[in-house]
Amino acid sequence: MSAPGKSIFFMDLARNAGWCEGRVGERPIYGSERLAPEGSDSPAVFAGLLRFIGGRLQAFKPNLFIYEAPRDPRHMGGQTNLAAIRMLIGLPAVAEATAYACGVLDIREAEAASIRSFLLPPRPKGSGRRKEGELKSDVFKQIVSLGYEPKNTDESDAIAGWLYACSILDGRVGAAATPLFSQT
Repeated sequence: MSAPGKSIFFMDLARNAGWCEGRVGERPIYGSERLAPEGSDSPAVFAGLLRFIGGRLQAFKPNLFIYEAPRDPRHMGGQTNLAAIRMLIGLPAVAEATAYACGVLDIREAEAASIRSFLLPPRPKGSGRRKEGELKSDVFKQIVSLGYEPKNTDESDAIAGWLYACSILDGRVGAAATPLFSQT
């Protein structure tokens, strides 16, 4: 009998966060979580994240905690403010500290572009780049085509991140999620 695969907890960190957890090679569970009521300030959102992640990690006890890396605010075309920057920096800090406090020592981040390029087929030459709204929609459609039933793009992004993390730990599992090798 072989040892069970490594377990992964992936999170798309935001006020409305997507999450996905499971063992490599098995079907994960996933969902989305509003971390604080609409209009709440950053301390309420951070506290909601601490409670949510702490509970999930204590129950699931993953080997790896991985989250979608925040976008660098310097590359947002000056369209962000101090509160948004605080959130971009604070959510990963709270998530990492909580994971560490729960005994998860393998903590990583994954770039959204890497996750999407892993999951989505390349666009035809000359068709240009996908727009931001198209990216979320395309990821959602690809996740559904793989047999998952996300309720929203937060969940589909989390499933995509979890599949990407699985591919890092075991390329055979990751290949099954790519368009070339999927059985759809």
